[in-house]
Amino acid sequence: MDLLDAAAVRAWAATARSALDEAADRIDAVNVFPVADSDTGTNVLLTVVGGLEAVERVPLGAPVTEVARAFARGALIAARGNSGVIVSQYLTGFARALPDGAGAPEVARCLDVAARAAREATAEPQEGTVLTLADVVAATARTAADAGADLPTTLAEAVAEALRSLGRISGLHPTLRAARVLDAGACALVVVLDALARAVDDERPARVPLDWLPTTSAQHASVEATGGAFEVMLLVSDDGSAAPDGPRIDTGAELRSRMGSLGDSVAVVGGDGWWHVHVHTDDPAAAIARAALGRREQVLVRLLAGAHAGGSALPGRVGSERWGVVVCTAAPDLSGWYASSGAVVVVRCPEAPVRTEHLARAVTDTGATHVVLLPGSGVERDEAVLLQPPGVVVDVLDACDEMRACVGSLALAGAGPTSLGCSAAQAALARLDVRTIDVAAPQSVTDAVETLLRSPRATAGESLTVLLQDTAHDGIVDGIVAHLAAHHPGVEATVVGPTGHGPALVLGLD
Repeated sequence: MDLLDAAAVRAWAATARSALDEAADRIDAVNVFPVADSDTGTNVLLTVVGGLEAVERVPLGAPVTEVARAFARGALIAARGNSGVIVSQYLTGFARALPDGAGAPEVARCLDVAARAAREATAEPQEGTVLTLADVVAATARTAADAGADLPTTLAEAVAEALRSLGRISGLHPTLRAARVLDAGACALVVVLDALARAVDDERPARVPLDWLPTTSAQHASVEATGGAFEVMLLVSDDGSAAPDGPRIDTGAELRSRMGSLGDSVAVVGGDGWWHVHVHTDDPAAAIARAALGRREQVLVRLLAGAHAGGSALPGRVGSERWGVVVCTAAPDLSGWYASSGAVVVVRCPEAPVRTEHLARAVTDTGATHVVLLPGSGVERDEAVLLQPPGVVVDVLDACDEMRACVGSLALAGAGPTSLGCSAAQAALARLDVRTIDVAAPQSVTDAVETLLRSPRATAGESLTVLLQDTAHDGIVDGIVAHLAAHHPGVEATVVGPTGHGPALVLGLD
């Protein structure tokens, strides 16, 4: 094939998806950087799956540039994790540089632009990673094309050099060198590029060989954990924001700067008016707030060391007994609290509703085939029950406000995300009695507690959940705890908040 055409890009997307599906577990096994959470292969797989699905929606007969842009945009929207975000920006750079009728010199230039785009996506580029490998691929392709090689030969030589250089490149990074492993993101990019090389070469088998991938896991215990406790990912539309009396804001650069002050593993990629933000941070609420440069949606928060780690997957790639939890909330300040219990948290921002595709992404990110969904204050239950992801059973609990989501989460955390935990959460929600408190009258707080405890549904050993809007009411909460200790020592109080929204104080008795 002399030119990269639309059919070849379609084949590239499909072949990359198939190859990553086969390679993901082995790539996950060597994932130690930037976090040893064993999910790089799966994250890049899910990223490419999003790209392929976008390609499949492009009508047959569309030009190669349109197909390539769809591949890139679909990957950008679907991107998971630091490596997935970087690969999506690599595809975006490639697509932006791709002309109609691209031969070896033009494709070599696309690879060069892609490498630079991927590097620019990260706040602190790290050598010895996928970024270094992308540079090697671009330089090799450029040399081959300048020497007169045709397109299949140019790409084959670039992939061959990437394979030869993987070990040397990974050895440049101290974390990878200490763990004696290849960079997982670089491994994933080689698989994606080998799929491209085979898509343009009719004389080579379409299936990507994976015998070069490691077959043993990295020794994660020897790798020092760094960065924040939570992973935050969200989309931000570029609405043309400008500083007051100043020039137009560079949204991508501003987002990288803002996220860089809050955590690490920062990657911000953009295309077609959207920016995908990724950061590891100890303050997910601050990251969500500081991303308010446009319309925020598809906001997900999860604990890096949570039960989901290494488990995000397509149906059929996880064990049938694994359960997961998804919580939706309109309270960014509670996202870390929910995520700390092992849930994948969907946060609704004021600018956009939570849609079914956002819920489906969160369900996939649990890595489970049986998911408990707590709609909370983030999504209407009627909308949540419409969620029917293939291969996954979703139990939507009757938890359509913040208090009920908190109580359901506490029950699930106590019993574990299992069928027993789901039953325990359903029982707790069925018993729940809720009161909203007028904090202007301190006596009303004590009266409300006593009213709850005298409820016909109250039994010995109750659990009282106190949902607090802001720290200005800490004194009232202290009064509740003291009152319980003095008059109802058998009642356990759990304080949740501050929520940053909703009523000033809500009591829930289970």
